[in-house]
Amino acid sequence: MTDEQILDRVASTLGDAGATWSLGGAAAAAGLHSATLIKRFGSRHALLVALSRRWVDGIPTAPTTVDGHRELLAWIDSLSTHGSTQVQLLARLDMVVEDLRDPELRDLLHKGWQRHLRYLSALVDRAQRAGQISSAAPSPLVAQLLLDSAHGSLLRAAVAPDPTEADPAHAVHNLLETLR
Repeated sequence: MTDEQILDRVASTLGDAGATWSLGGAAAAAGLHSATLIKRFGSRHALLVALSRRWVDGIPTAPTTVDGHRELLAWIDSLSTHGSTQVQLLARLDMVVEDLRDPELRDLLHKGWQRHLRYLSALVDRAQRAGQISSAAPSPLVAQLLLDSAHGSLLRAAVAPDPTEADPAHAVHNLLETLR
C-alpha cells in the first residue's frame, strides 16, 4: 500500500470522526495498524502535516472547466454539511483549532486558504466575463466573501440545534445569488 493510499483511507475516516482523533483511532478506522502509520509517517504530527500538504495540493490552481459559474456552484455544493452531526462538526472545528496552534500546520492552512482564494477569484472572473455574476466587486473580494461565508457558516452549523439550518452550502449559495 502506498503512502497516498494510506492518506486516502485516513482522510476518508476524518470526515466521519465524532471526536478529536488519535493516531490509533485513525489507524483502526482506516483498517490499518498504528505501527503502519508510525512506520510510514513517524508521528501523529507528521501524519497531519502529510494530510494537510495533500489537501493543499488538491486545491485547483485554476478553473478546470470553461463554465466558471457551474464550477463555482460545484465548489459550493462541496461545502455542504448535510448529514453531519454537531459532534462531527465540532470535531472538524477542533482540527482547525489544532492547525491554528501548530506553526507548521497553520502555515499549511494559510497556504491552502490562499490557494482557495486564487482559485475562487479565477472562477468569479470567468463567471463575471460570461455575465453569470453581475457584481461590480473585484473578483478577489468576492472570493474572500465566499470563503469567509463558508467558514463562518460552518461555525454557525456547529452550534445550531439543527446543523442543516446553517449549512455552509446554503449560506454561500445565498451570497452568490445576491451577486447575480
